[in-house]
Formats: sequence, structure tokens, C-alpha cells
Amino acid sequence: MRRQTVILVLISLLLLLLLIPIRLAIMILLDISDISEILPRSASFLPIIGSVLSAFIVGFLVKIVALKLYKKEKPARIAFLAIFFIGLLISAYTINVPRIGSSPQKVIYYSLYENEVYVNPYLGEISLPFEEMDWTKEYGLRPTGYLKREEGIVNGTGGFVFQNITSVYMGIFVYPSPHKSPKCENALRDLEEMLKNKGWQSVEVSPEALEKRNFIGRLINATMLQEGNKAVYLECSYVMAYGRLIILYGEKEELTSSPP
Repeated sequence: MRRQTVILVLISLLLLLLLIPIRLAIMILLDISDISEILPRSASFLPIIGSVLSAFIVGFLVKIVALKLYKKEKPARIAFLAIFFIGLLISAYTINVPRIGSSPQKVIYYSLYENEVYVNPYLGEISLPFEEMDWTKEYGLRPTGYLKREEGIVNGTGGFVFQNITSVYMGIFVYPSPHKSPKCENALRDLEEMLKNKGWQSVEVSPEALEKRNFIGRLINATMLQEGNKAVYLECSYVMAYGRLIILYGEKEELTSSPP
């Protein structure tokens, strides 16, 4: 019995080494497949589902080994549950950043999480002041031709890129590489032209404000417009080989006194 247990432990450790590669493979497959279109758009969803599935796969492989060694179902089930939860615990410490290559999902993740100030080591939750909410369609500010999007309300008082704005609507839209397609710039210009046709006026975005931005890519174009007490900030950047369009909408004082 002791010999069987030692063998099972050694094999389990070897299989746990495959946990991260299996999770990466699952995340990549989900990210590039059509399935990703029906999954929640949360930037943390792919790492979570990848962690659960990879822990399940490793646990199932250990269960097969335990059945071969013990010839009984009970110790095999115990081995599966033990390795499954160990796998989840290991993933909790590595779930915070998507470890996949360049992708629209990763562009969104880093756009929101690049300045995290607190990470829960058990759940991988980051105290980001961002609440998901679809709003661009209602306000007539949803562009077209994007690959992925994330929308919500940001309260930037938590030490992130948007540090001094509260209750401002934010949209992130990811487009193909600007080197291959001008879709990001075109979307910005279309929105700008549409707003001007409705009477919105251009507001200068000072160079000093743009220099303070903590870009994870390269700025292509940025503009700000206002009407009455409302303002819209539009920004197109080159990020991780993709075009990223950011839209901010809120009170003029919030956006013009401390630009994003």
C-alpha cells in the first residue's frame, strides 16, 4: 500500500507540472475559437475557466492512475478531489494575468488591470473600480468593426490610470492591427464626425495630459468633444499588435479637469 501511495504521489506531482501548460492551451483554444463569442466578455473569465478545466483534467488523469494502482473506486475519487482542489489553489496564484500571447482579450485585460494595487492571492480578484455595463449603444457611441469590447462605469479613485474621475462611462474596443487596417482610426473619426454633426465642439487635449498617460502601447490619435456639461474623450492606440479605441463619456468637469 505504501509503495502504491508513493507512486501515486510522484505521478500526481508530475501531472501537476502540466497544469499551467494545459490551462494555457485551453485559454488559447477558447480565445481563438468561435466559442469565445458566446462567453462572458469579462477580462478575467478565460483565466478562470481555463484554471477550472485544467485542474479537472489533471485530477481526472490522477484518478485513472489511482484506479490502476488501487483497483478501487473510493481511493481514486479521493485522489481526484485532492488533486482538483490543489490544482485550483495553484491556479489562484497565477490567474491574475492571462499568460497567452497577443489577443483582443489580453488587450482588454491590460487596459483595465495594468496598474493593479491589490490582488487577492486566493481568488485572483483585483480591486479595480470598474463595473461592467453596456452603455455605448444607448448613448449612440458604439462603433462598428471591432473584434472584442468591454464597457462599464469607471471610478478612478483607486490609483489606476484613470485616477481622478468618478462615475464616468468607459468603453474599450479592440480592432485589427493599425499597420494592417485603419479600422481603429476610422472608428474614432466616424464617432468624432457624428458628434460634431450633432453640435458637439472640439476641446484641446493638452500634451501634458497625454504625457501623463500610462500607455501600454503607442498613442495614434486622441480627441475630446463637449456639449453643455457633457464631454466625450476618444483615443486610438497601438497596443499589443492591435488597435485599441477607448471611449469615455461623462461630466465635462470630470474629463477636462483631469484628462484620462
